[in-house]
Amino acid sequence: MNHMQALITLGQELVARGLVLGSGGNLSFRTEEHLFITRSGALLHQLTPDDFLPVPLFQPYRRPDSLPRPSTETPMHRAAYLARPDAQVIVHCHPVNAIAWAMQARPLPAVTPDFVLYLGDEVPSLPYYLPGSQALAEAVSKALPHCPAVLLGNHGVLVTGEDVARARLRLFHIDETAEICLKASAAGLLRPLRSEETSEIISVYGSKKASRAKAH
Repeated sequence: MNHMQALITLGQELVARGLVLGSGGNLSFRTEEHLFITRSGALLHQLTPDDFLPVPLFQPYRRPDSLPRPSTETPMHRAAYLARPDAQVIVHCHPVNAIAWAMQARPLPAVTPDFVLYLGDEVPSLPYYLPGSQALAEAVSKALPHCPAVLLGNHGVLVTGEDVARARLRLFHIDETAEICLKASAAGLLRPLRSEETSEIISVYGSKKASRAKAH
């Protein structure tokens, strides 16, 4: 399954799971010279190949005047690809748990081994920036070299992946971990994994990441 068809399938799943509403969220994949991103106003559960519009990756972006237009979040996607050359796909959606955790103004910590294997010690959390703004694109660009995903304050989450399967798992681990952290904090004790524990997980299981992604 190619990136486009896999993203079309993922879009249906994101809506079914309640991770995006209406025309919110956007998906993209890259080629050597372009990124292909969902058009402005596209419904993620009803995507077709015609909903993915090409944008030059290595040229300054200027939003076209004519319809259909690429998503207003195109600058953020473009900045993310430039910041992470390993990224082949990007998923941006609005998980409630991740948005709630981002309001705590602190990174989302690793609390499970799978989180460590797919995302590292933590996922950074940005303050609020206007969606579609250059300021948001620049903030994402600075955060992504340290982690393949980032929480967007009062907005959602952006996740990169070498393929759609990896981006999907990263997104679901973020949503699950945010829910765990919110519940643990409400219960009175949040106990993230310690650095020596995350190092041990990577040492023992890190080489199995690729096979684990396929197995999931």
